[in-house]
Amino acid sequence: MTSSDRNSSTSQPEEKTKNGSKQGTLAAALSGSVSGAIISTCVQPLDVVRTRMQADATKNAFSGMLGTFRSIVSEEGVRALWRGTGPTIARLSVGLGIQMCVLESLKDAFYQRHLHLNDKQGQKLTKAEAFLAGGVARAAAAAATCPFTVVKTRMEYAGSSVQYTGTLSALRSISRSEGIGGLFRGLGPTILTNAPFSAFYYLFYTSLQERMQRHGASKTVTNLTSGAVAAVCATLLTQPTDMLRTHMQLGLGRGGPPLNVMDTWNAVVGGSMGYRALLVGALPRVVKRTMQTALVWTLYEELQPAFKKALQNASSRGQNFSGPAQ
Repeated sequence: MTSSDRNSSTSQPEEKTKNGSKQGTLAAALSGSVSGAIISTCVQPLDVVRTRMQADATKNAFSGMLGTFRSIVSEEGVRALWRGTGPTIARLSVGLGIQMCVLESLKDAFYQRHLHLNDKQGQKLTKAEAFLAGGVARAAAAAATCPFTVVKTRMEYAGSSVQYTGTLSALRSISRSEGIGGLFRGLGPTILTNAPFSAFYYLFYTSLQERMQRHGASKTVTNLTSGAVAAVCATLLTQPTDMLRTHMQLGLGRGGPPLNVMDTWNAVVGGSMGYRALLVGALPRVVKRTMQTALVWTLYEELQPAFKKALQNASSRGQNFSGPAQ
C-alpha cells in the first residue's frame, strides 16, 4: 500500500464523520422547523389568552384564564383565538430550525471534546453541558426571530382593531413607524425568558429522559413525560421575565412611550396587584408550553432520525451515480 493509499483510507472515515455530522445538523434543522410549524397552530389560542391576561393585568381588568377566553370569543369570535398564528408559525418554524441546528452542533462539539480527552462521558452530555447547550441554542433563535415575536404579541393583543393585513405588512409597518429598533423591542427580556427556559428545560429533559430509559419506559412515553415535566418547571422559573417582555413589546404598539426594563418593571409591580402581577398569565403559559414543548420534542425525536436517514440515502445515491474519481 502506497503512502497516498494510506492517506486516502485514513481520510475516508473522517470524511464520513464530517458528512454524517452535516447531515445530522441539517436533519435537526428540518425536524425542528416542521415540528414547530405543526404544533404552534394547535396551541395558539393559549398564547392569545396569555397575552391578553398579561396586557390587562396593570389596567385592573384581570379576569382570569377562563374569563379572558370567554371575553375574546364573545366579543371577537372564535377565530380571534388564532390571531397572530402567521408570525407564530414563522417564529417557531424558523426559531426551532435554528435552535435545533445550533443544539446539534454544540452537542457534536462536546462529544468530540469527550473523545479527545478520552472522557467516560462519551455520547452523553454533562448537566453543565446540557444547560449551556440549551441556553445558547435558544438565545440564538430568540434573537434571530425577535421581529416575529414583536408582531405576534401585538397582533394577539390588538384584537379586531389591528390594522395589519399579515406578517409582512406588520413588519413593514413597524419598521417604518418605529425604525428597525422597533422590531427588536423587548429583545433583552425575550432572551432572558427564552435562554434560561431552554437551558433549564434541556437540563431537566435530558436528566429525566436518561432516568426513565433506565427503568425501561418506551421511547414515546419517555419523550412525552420528560418534555411535559421539564416544560412545567422551566416555564414557572421564567414567568416574571415573560411578563416584562409582553409589556415592553406592547409599549409602542398601544401608543405609549418606549419603556426600558426598569420602567416596565415599575409599571408592572406598581399597580394594584403588586408583585403578583408578574405571575399573571402563568396558567395558560404553563399549559401551552407543556403541550407545545412536549409535543414538539416528541415529534422532533421521531422526525430527526427519519430526515437524517433520507439525507444519507440521497447522499449515497449521489455518490454512486457520480462513480469513483479517476
